[in-house]
Amino acid sequence: MSKLKNMNQEQRAQAMIERKVSKAKYKEHLRELAVHNREENKKRKKRHKEIAKLIKKDKPNQVKYKKEFEAVKKESLKHVNERVQKVNDWYKTVEKSKSVEKHYKKQLKKAKQPAFDFNGDIVFENVSYTYSKGTPFEFRALNGTDISIKKGKITAIIGMTGSGKSTLIQLTNGLIISETGRTIIGNYSLYAKTKKIKEVKDLRREIGLVFQFPEYQLFQDSIEKDIAFGPINLGAEKTQSLKNVPNLLKMVDLPVEYASRNPFDLSGGQKRRVAIAGIIAMDGDTLVLDEPTGGLDPQGEEDFMKLFYNLNKEKGKRIIIVTHNMDHVLQIADEVIVMHKGKVISVGDPFEIFSNFDLLRTIEIEPPKLYKLAYKLKEQGIDITTSKFRTVEEVANAIKLAKNRK
Repeated sequence: MSKLKNMNQEQRAQAMIERKVSKAKYKEHLRELAVHNREENKKRKKRHKEIAKLIKKDKPNQVKYKKEFEAVKKESLKHVNERVQKVNDWYKTVEKSKSVEKHYKKQLKKAKQPAFDFNGDIVFENVSYTYSKGTPFEFRALNGTDISIKKGKITAIIGMTGSGKSTLIQLTNGLIISETGRTIIGNYSLYAKTKKIKEVKDLRREIGLVFQFPEYQLFQDSIEKDIAFGPINLGAEKTQSLKNVPNLLKMVDLPVEYASRNPFDLSGGQKRRVAIAGIIAMDGDTLVLDEPTGGLDPQGEEDFMKLFYNLNKEKGKRIIIVTHNMDHVLQIADEVIVMHKGKVISVGDPFEIFSNFDLLRTIEIEPPKLYKLAYKLKEQGIDITTSKFRTVEEVANAIKLAKNRK
């Protein structure tokens, strides 16, 4: 009994020691956590002061940008009579109906307002943007970014998660407004002090933004209504918008007879085609796509890449695509913008970007499969990284040429 009693005492003593050690570790953890929180608060306050300083420094620019914007509006108002005459001439030639009459009144009102040209390059000048400003979750997504996206090109924006890609494209149609600098679309300017975008419908007609999983944006009871909703809502004539639906269905490779079907009866890929047809229906100059092939099978991805490529080459649409799929970038992009920590760190064609191994390592992105092969061949003494290729056939030709040079 005494032995058992001694063992129990030893166990109790050991338990007390372990409890004291555990308590000491917990207190040490709390002290470390408090130190960490103080350091993070200091960093956050420092970042916040930096942002406030940049915004203050940018104020004179905002005054200048506003004056320039007002000058463009003033110049546009000189041509009001011409625009009104054009609307009246159109009205004389069309068959009258309630829908046409309603559309005529809208167009007449619009003709008397300033008009802008959204079809030029999209230029970002010193744009910055911070999420959750002034909170512990403050995150600076864009940090004085400067870049131009050319008209009529397919431009891919790449970079690791949090590099500022999605934030940048949301500036293009006014979903968010930058804290500093301005975004210029053609001759239209969204400067940092813009509080309300009066021309928001015109802007979003020209810049169609397609988010990841756009099929979740469908809500009408027929495909026809869903596709025509956007242009009608933005001021297009209803009858003509509905007449355009069959051609739009053909464009996204869906049967014309689908027009009367409920969009929710379709597969995921088909729903996405309907959603994209609705954006195309607005007939803007630019289509902005944020991870457009997410969740699709390989064939679906391939089909959409062909669709975007054809929209650019056959319809002249500017395509801006944000993606983590480098194979897609190599397949269709004319130009690649590389972002890192809220800034643009490189711009070039796909061949220049993907042949730069150090750059890819910096942004922690794997090259396309064909360039992975090229790097392996380089290790074996066959260097084709300076060649331009997008397909397996072009890689094979590059290998032959490289061997012949030996």
